Amino acid sequence: MAPLLTADDLDAIGADAQAARDPRPFAVELVAAVEGGRLADPDDAGYALSLAAEARELAGDHEGALALSARAATTGEGTVDATWLQAIHAERLLRLGREDEGMAALAALRPLLHRDVDAVGPVVEALTETGRAELAEQWVTAAMLTAIEREDRATDGSEEQLEVAAVVDELVMTRRDVRAGLGRVPDEYDTLADDLDAAPDLVFYPEAAFLQLLAAQPEAADELGRDWDAHRAIVEGELQAADAEGEVLEVEVATPGLLAAMLSEDDDEGTAPEPGPRLPWPPGRNDPCWCGSRAKYKKCCLPRGRDRAEDAPPPAAVEPGSVEPGSVEPEPVQPEATRPPVAAPTSSERVIQRRPGPRSRAR
Repeated sequence: MAPLLTADDLDAIGADAQAARDPRPFAVELVAAVEGGRLADPDDAGYALSLAAEARELAGDHEGALALSARAATTGEGTVDATWLQAIHAERLLRLGREDEGMAALAALRPLLHRDVDAVGPVVEALTETGRAELAEQWVTAAMLTAIEREDRATDGSEEQLEVAAVVDELVMTRRDVRAGLGRVPDEYDTLADDLDAAPDLVFYPEAAFLQLLAAQPEAADELGRDWDAHRAIVEGELQAADAEGEVLEVEVATPGLLAAMLSEDDDEGTAPEPGPRLPWPPGRNDPCWCGSRAKYKKCCLPRGRDRAEDAPPPAAVEPGSVEPGSVEPEPVQPEATRPPVAAPTSSERVIQRRPGPRSRAR
C-alpha cells in the first residue's frame, strides 16, 4: 500500500511540479491521492487539489485548472484553509480572464475582512496580484475602520476585543504594505503599522520588578502569571513554542523606567519610557539562565517552559488602536481614511497592557 502523503509531501510535489517541464503527471498524482484516501490529514484534500490546479495551469490547461480550483474550494469548506482556497480560486478566475466570476467570488469574501484575521492576506493578495491594488487599498481601509469601530464597542478585556484587535493589527499592517506598493505618502495608520512591526512580542519582568508590580496591581497576575515562577514559565514556554515553529520572538526586559510607568497614574504619552534591552535566548544548557536566577539554564527555565501549565496565559498584549485616558487623537492627513487614527502606543504599552483590557496577538 502506498504511504500516506503528509503536508510536507504535498509541498514537495507542488515544488516538483513548478520545476517540471510537464507538470501534468503531478496533477494526476495529487488528484489520485485525494480520491484514493492517501492523505495523512484528510483536511489537506483542498490544498492537494489546489496544487493540482496550479500544475494544470502551468501546463496550459486553463479549463482543467479552473475545474480543480473550484473543486478545491468546495472540498476545503469547513477546514482552516477554507478562505485561502476560495481566495486562490477567485485569483485564478481573474488571472485566466473570468473577471466577473472572480470579482463575485472576492466580493463574497469581502465581509470577512473586518472579522477574520485569516481572510485579510488571501483576499488582498488576490487583488494585488491581479493588478487591482487600488481596489485592495479601498477594501482594506474600509475594513480597518469597521474593525476599529467594532473594537471600540467591545468590552475591555473580552474575548471579542482580543479577536478584533488581532484583525485590526493585520489590517493596519496589510494596508501599509498595499499603500507602499502604490507609492502613497505614509499616514498615521502607516506609522502605527511600522510601530507594530518594531514592537517586541513579550515583556519579561525581573523578579524584584515583578513582585513590585503585582503588589501594586494584583489583577496583572491574570496576564503575567500568578508568581514569578509562572511568569518565567510563560515567557520560556512562548519562546520554545515559537522556536519549534521556526519563529523568533523579541523579548523586552522591563526596565525601572517601564516599571515606574506601569505604576504611575500619569497618562501623559510624553513620559513613556525608552524600550528595554532585548533578551538573548536561548542560552547554552550549562550557561546561567536568562531569568537572572544564576542557576544553569538546563536546571531552571528550560524545563520550566516544557512543563508550563496548559492554562498559563500568554504575556503578549498588542495595542494597535487604543487611546489611553487623557490622550489626544491625531488629526487625519489622508483623505482615504475618513476616521482620524488613534494614538499609537509605545512598544511597552503594546506588549503589556497598562490599564484594564489586556489583549494578545496571534503569532
